[in-house]
Amino acid sequence: MKENQNSLSKKTELKENNIMEEYDVESKIKIILDCNKTWTIKEKMPLLLEEIEKLKNDMKIFLSNTDFEIPAILDEAASLREESQELIEEMKACQSEIENETMAEILETIENHDKIAKELETVKFSWLIVYSVIQCGNYIKIYEEGKEAKSYSQSVDALCELLCHLNQPVEGFEKLDLYTQTKSNYQLIFDKLCQDLYDEWDKMISHTTKSDSRKTIIILNLSLQNTRHYFDILNALYKSQKLSDKCAEFAVFILKEVILPVIKNESSVECESAEVMTVSINHNKPCSRPNFRETISKMKTLLSFINTKFGVQFTNGRTLMGMFGKLINIDFCNFMVNECFIRTIPNNLSDLQSYYLVTAEIQEFQRFIKQLGLYTEGETLPLLSYMENIDVLFANSSSQYFLDTARTIMLKDLNVTMSIGLEKIPEEPQEAKPAGVAYVYMEEALDLFEKTIPNSLYYFPRCLISCTAQELLDLVYVMMEQAVQCSELVSKKLYHTARLTFELYDAVVPYHNENYLLTIPHFVALFHNNCMYLAHNLQTLGDKWLNLMEGRMLDYAIGFLDLVQKIRELGYRHLAIHMQQQRKQILDNIRSSDLNCIVVKDVLDENAEAAVRQCLRQLLALKNVWIGVFPSNVFTKLIATLVNMFVDELIHRVCTVEDISMEMATQLTEMYTLVVQKAPQLFITPTDVDKYVKSWIKLQELIFVLSGSLKDIENHWNEGTGPLAVHFKVDELRSLIKALFQNTQFRASLLSKIK
Repeated sequence: MKENQNSLSKKTELKENNIMEEYDVESKIKIILDCNKTWTIKEKMPLLLEEIEKLKNDMKIFLSNTDFEIPAILDEAASLREESQELIEEMKACQSEIENETMAEILETIENHDKIAKELETVKFSWLIVYSVIQCGNYIKIYEEGKEAKSYSQSVDALCELLCHLNQPVEGFEKLDLYTQTKSNYQLIFDKLCQDLYDEWDKMISHTTKSDSRKTIIILNLSLQNTRHYFDILNALYKSQKLSDKCAEFAVFILKEVILPVIKNESSVECESAEVMTVSINHNKPCSRPNFRETISKMKTLLSFINTKFGVQFTNGRTLMGMFGKLINIDFCNFMVNECFIRTIPNNLSDLQSYYLVTAEIQEFQRFIKQLGLYTEGETLPLLSYMENIDVLFANSSSQYFLDTARTIMLKDLNVTMSIGLEKIPEEPQEAKPAGVAYVYMEEALDLFEKTIPNSLYYFPRCLISCTAQELLDLVYVMMEQAVQCSELVSKKLYHTARLTFELYDAVVPYHNENYLLTIPHFVALFHNNCMYLAHNLQTLGDKWLNLMEGRMLDYAIGFLDLVQKIRELGYRHLAIHMQQQRKQILDNIRSSDLNCIVVKDVLDENAEAAVRQCLRQLLALKNVWIGVFPSNVFTKLIATLVNMFVDELIHRVCTVEDISMEMATQLTEMYTLVVQKAPQLFITPTDVDKYVKSWIKLQELIFVLSGSLKDIENHWNEGTGPLAVHFKVDELRSLIKALFQNTQFRASLLSKIK
């Protein structure tokens, strides 16, 4: 077929010069169909036909002149058509053969392949399950061999492999009862192994505690040896992830039961041997803490003892001391800082200046614990971190010290006294007056100042105060002196501490002495004087403080004047309460006697005079207690207040009665005369009774009325200008006359004059 194609192709090749001229159709059409002229189809049709004929003739000439054999070409095309048809038939036959025979064989082969693949999967599935069962058996066997050989590490490794195998089972294995049984057996075996390891741990590391109300004794026993057996136990615990639990358990015990109690209490830490340590903690003095040097020494002894056993490497550079250190280092440092080192902060400047000696010892202790491995390389040791806030800590320490000291002073006995103050306020010395206009203005200003603020403001009268009041004031002055030398932060803290001291006095002293202040006059007097003395000094304390702080820029106001009235009112309040009690006792004595029954009796019983005498004895007892304790003017006013109340009650008892017999009038005269005789003796100066007891003259006039006649009363009335008119109201005097005298012409005449 290729040969025919080659021969035919040669026949149809063109010669080089046999080229048909190019025919330009568009130009011919433009010539025939001129667009610029009007024409019709009939006109142009002959021209077109003529052109077509011309082209036919040209084609004939061209074909006659060409070298191609046209018939041969047509024959060749027919031959090619026949061959193509034969190829199509062959391809159809081939397709039919493939569809009918070959595809059936292929499908059969594929089916056989799938069957074989399924059989292989089944075999593989079974093989993997059998392999898993065999592996589980092998791991159990290795565990048993390790157990017989006393190799805990081998046993743990086998169980770890078994667990890994059970946690990633092949398909179908987990559905077998054997899998469930194996997993249950694993847990039992592992628990038993862990218990054996715990028992071995307890043999190596143990502690016993004996405790009673006075003492706790802890015995630590660390029998770890540098032997293969002990390393095997530690490795097994580590691989089973139980070592950290046991180490944490031991660390918690050491922290809470040993380290913290040793820091807080008096104790002893002693090594009995290389394996035994005894820690004895005393509970007799719960508020007593050991010195920080003692604490550091005990911590060194304890940690060194633990390190001798825990410092040996047991696997890959790991040590028990490293694990132990990671577990306790943060809490240990917090305990040492918060419970020990912070308490070394001094409360005064002199000790603060030498505090570097303490920090040097703490730094040495830091190096020691780092050498033991409690901290890894690169970790910051926080034992001295509190020094960053040394000003705050010093301020707090000073404040707490002063408050504790102040509280201790406040709890002391008020009965320990001292005398303070002046008997007489000194007069201002007369200075030479310099000439000049400026001095005149200064003199006027000073005169105005003296008129506004009396000279007595700066002096305290002679009296007794408790020594504790002076101690407390001295303590505040120590605060003031220390504040001047300290930083602004500390100075401000001490100022507020000084203020808080007086507020604490308001809360502590009355509560602590509550029963005494209610029942013992001497305590009331001392407490009142203490309050007045403290308030007196508070008036100028702020100015003194400011003068010492001169030149410093302060961001807070300094003053104690707001506390002055508060402290004074504290003293006034308790004195007033006690005065009310004394008044109540006097009134109860009078009202429980026949003086309360004058209306219904003609003659008074002896209890009336006894009540009066009891009241006088009570007042005399107060005088004996208070004289010399209170300032003289305060004492006089207090006694005068009680005497005046007593006299008013006696007068009231008579003036409210409508009828008084002659016998009762005589009795009342005698009793009231006794009061007139005894009452002046209650004062420092007897004549003070006339000056300070408002109703004193009225009592004397009442005695005059009780023992006098109508004529005497008329003379004392003296037409409204006499003593009776001054001290008695008209109604009182008229009622008294009606009660004492019978209704006569003379009484009526006298009553008519008293208007």
